[in-house]
Amino acid sequence: MFRISIHGAKGGVGKSTIALGLARELALNGREVLFIDRDILGFASFLAGIREYGLLAKAVEGRGPLPLREIRMGRGTLTVLKLFGDGMRFKSDMAVIQADPALRAELEVTYREILGKRSYHFAVVDNLPLVTPSDDVVRHELEVFRAVYPSSQITRIFVSDSSRFCINDTMNYVRVVESSPDKVGFPGFFVINMIPPFRDQEEYLRVLREAKEGLGTKGGVLIPFLEQLFQIKGGLESFPTVPQIRRMALNLENGTFEEFIN
Repeated sequence: MFRISIHGAKGGVGKSTIALGLARELALNGREVLFIDRDILGFASFLAGIREYGLLAKAVEGRGPLPLREIRMGRGTLTVLKLFGDGMRFKSDMAVIQADPALRAELEVTYREILGKRSYHFAVVDNLPLVTPSDDVVRHELEVFRAVYPSSQITRIFVSDSSRFCINDTMNYVRVVESSPDKVGFPGFFVINMIPPFRDQEEYLRVLREAKEGLGTKGGVLIPFLEQLFQIKGGLESFPTVPQIRRMALNLENGTFEEFIN
């Protein structure tokens, strides 16, 4: 099992899109992939057709179907789990669950059953912005995950848009995450997304070198602005192929990290 956790310092940088694209490519390559939607907007869950409460809200409300969808893709399967994605209520839901040991135990049993439903090769986790390894929702979920997959490898991918302001914020965010005493795993790719056309890529390549040398990332990715990613109207089947995301997926399958993907 290889767990790929996608992070960003702010919303709107294409984090969820990249997470979903990676999961899709891995499934198309014949892998069993679990997508854990831990973003407050639940974008991936929406594209998968999940309209129910996320797993946290379902536990608190005590009703509703399991927010899980299995989708055949190529030779593999993409399973989308909506952990939360019902807006900011996840904070109050977490408070309720933490205050009720029986409810927490019930939620953990359900989550274990989902994790053990298939022999997953990959788990792709889409996070809310600025999440850290010390956050309760991260620590508790990861404890259960590692109990089911104790030997799993874990890597983090950090996503920024192409503005210098966001790049700086994201690099500072990487420092916070990677200095956390609760971190597990290692920083993988640093991704700069939505690069405008005709922009000189050399300045972005310098950023990727800086991230590798100063932050310990294994590789870097440059993705241009792609209008089709903003025009997804169908379900996951209509998701376009992005060459850079496909190469990232191949790297992760092979356990390698190219220095530059562009």
